[in-house]
Amino acid sequence: MKRLLLILCLSIYLAATAIAESNISPADTYQANCASCHGEKRYGSYAPPLIPVFLKRQQNHHLEKIIAEGLASTQMPAFEQVLTKEEIAGLVTFIRTPVKNVQWTPEDILNSRVIFPPKETKIPDDLNREKIVLVVERGTRSVIVLNGETMEELHRFDVGEIHGGPKFDGSYKQVFVVTRDGKLTGYNLEKGYTTVKANIAVNTRNIAVSPEGDFLAVANLLPQNLTIFDTKLNPLKVFPLPAKPSGVYHLPGTKQFILALRDSPKLYLLKYPELSLREVQLKYPFEDFMFVPGQNKLFASSRKRKSIYLYNLDTFTLEKTLPIDGFPHLFSATFFLKDKKLFAALNHMHIPQLSIINMEDLTIEKTIKLKGAGYFVRTHPKSPYLWIDTNTEEIQLVGKENLNLLKQTIHPAPGKKAMHIEFDHSGEKALISVWNQKGGVVIYDSSSLKETQRIPFNMPIGKYNAYNKTHFPL
Repeated sequence: MKRLLLILCLSIYLAATAIAESNISPADTYQANCASCHGEKRYGSYAPPLIPVFLKRQQNHHLEKIIAEGLASTQMPAFEQVLTKEEIAGLVTFIRTPVKNVQWTPEDILNSRVIFPPKETKIPDDLNREKIVLVVERGTRSVIVLNGETMEELHRFDVGEIHGGPKFDGSYKQVFVVTRDGKLTGYNLEKGYTTVKANIAVNTRNIAVSPEGDFLAVANLLPQNLTIFDTKLNPLKVFPLPAKPSGVYHLPGTKQFILALRDSPKLYLLKYPELSLREVQLKYPFEDFMFVPGQNKLFASSRKRKSIYLYNLDTFTLEKTLPIDGFPHLFSATFFLKDKKLFAALNHMHIPQLSIINMEDLTIEKTIKLKGAGYFVRTHPKSPYLWIDTNTEEIQLVGKENLNLLKQTIHPAPGKKAMHIEFDHSGEKALISVWNQKGGVVIYDSSSLKETQRIPFNMPIGKYNAYNKTHFPL
């Protein structure tokens, strides 16, 4: 595939040389130089989409530099000998223009799909798959499969710039990952090979997998819809949405997916296998939500309204509201038991503080200042601590018994950011990412806090144990 991409891009490069002297529009320049890799409609193909939502973090001079000098790591050729500075600047202006009425049809999905034949197994037959740990390595755009007991690498597979964690089925036979630009990859955890790839959308929010391993639900931002697939990525049904989805998840204990809208007070319940959609009206919309373990309740937050909500999932009525300062991020929060009472601990975006919430009455039990504004809070019943990501080179700890901040921190690599805590199946090992090209995963005893192992990786963004990601251990 890489060789094919190189041939295509080089052929366009040579063709562009012949027309560089002509006075053509930026749109024509795009079609002549970029469309074969990035798609005629800028939706992406071999290369990522070139539309504003994917470029907002890039400044114009940086985009111009990429076009002029190329990207050797992706085999994108340099165009500085083909296009003038003015033509390159015109290209950047062109790709920043909005694309209206974005369409990506089931036919487009099927045309992009590649089904791979079974390969020789990379996974031992006697491996306990619920102990598998997956490491997302951003530096190589890969997912690495680890034996969760020895942390030995078993296999790795290419995925691109994955967004969100891998999604396992309930028997740990399959796992699926998706990128922001809608590239979905399926992988067989029994045998250790990639099963299927497809471009399922232009911009995807997230995916969910049914525990039975029969259906995938995909929340898309472009086009704005909920799409249901089988595990061979045949699109089964598409539901247009009236507003941006905040996320889709499997509803525990049911044969339903649940989807919320970011700016509209609605929930949707997708029942399978009949694939019927039910709309539920809410009192307020919310951006983030998670399920309360052991209870049929939804824990949700609205940063615009500065509130946290507790909804009853039987009646979909609002039970409690908690006004809260800051920017709570529930997708990265955790639950734990203290004195037989359930508590939640959550970080705040942009604000260095931890909020601990008593779920019995939805009140703030304690607010703790942190070294930095992080993202994840994680714990496990086997660990006496809350492990808190601070967006610095240190992980901070809070004792679950007394809710006090420890003076001791976890400092795996001075000068390099420490992030994303995950636990092995037993909860006895805590895994921390060192976010650096020469980084790695550092493993600690989750009780004694002693370092036990280091595994080098190139910018490991996250780790995911199969059991922990399909259960809510308390």
